[in-house]
Amino acid sequence: MENEEVKEEIKEEEKKAPPAPESGFGNAGKIIVLAIAAVLAIFMIFRNGKAGNSEADGCNVNFQSAWGQTPTAVWIDLNSYNEAKAVAVFDFEYPSQPLAGYETEAFRAYSRQVFEVAYFDASGKEGIRFSKAYTCNAYEIYEPKDGEYRSIQIVDIDGMDVKEYGDGETVSMLFFAKGDYSYTILMNDNPLSREEAESFVTKLN
Repeated sequence: MENEEVKEEIKEEEKKAPPAPESGFGNAGKIIVLAIAAVLAIFMIFRNGKAGNSEADGCNVNFQSAWGQTPTAVWIDLNSYNEAKAVAVFDFEYPSQPLAGYETEAFRAYSRQVFEVAYFDASGKEGIRFSKAYTCNAYEIYEPKDGEYRSIQIVDIDGMDVKEYGDGETVSMLFFAKGDYSYTILMNDNPLSREEAESFVTKLN
């Protein structure tokens, strides 16, 4: 009889005792897991274009698409400004017919990231090319290889840092950034004087 009373007392004490701690991460672990899940959710929202710039896919120009196409499957030669705008998904202001003797205009774009227009002479030689890219971080889509140009310098033009590539006397490429976009002026086949090349910088937007 006494044994039964002792057993009943033990049972009552067990009912009053606090629950045993959970195994594994416990509350701290749950908080960490939830925080990681929140970060991943935010990352996916930005990646899918639901936040930030709603018109462009991403800020770093990637010359091979996320689905594995080759660069030639992504760069598209186009016939008009409106077609290039539709592919790049943004406007581009640039000087029309900028050089005498280079009257043929050609457009191309890289899906949702780059808008280009180039001017050629009658023989097909390229005189100048203007490029606008949605990069967010001043990424140079035509960054040259080491030693490709003898002279590389940064100059101030209308309050902007402009990187000039050339031979010390003429300029073959200019690069600068404004806001989320980077701009490149290419004259590799037709190097221009610094004064003439720099005159185009403020005309691009």
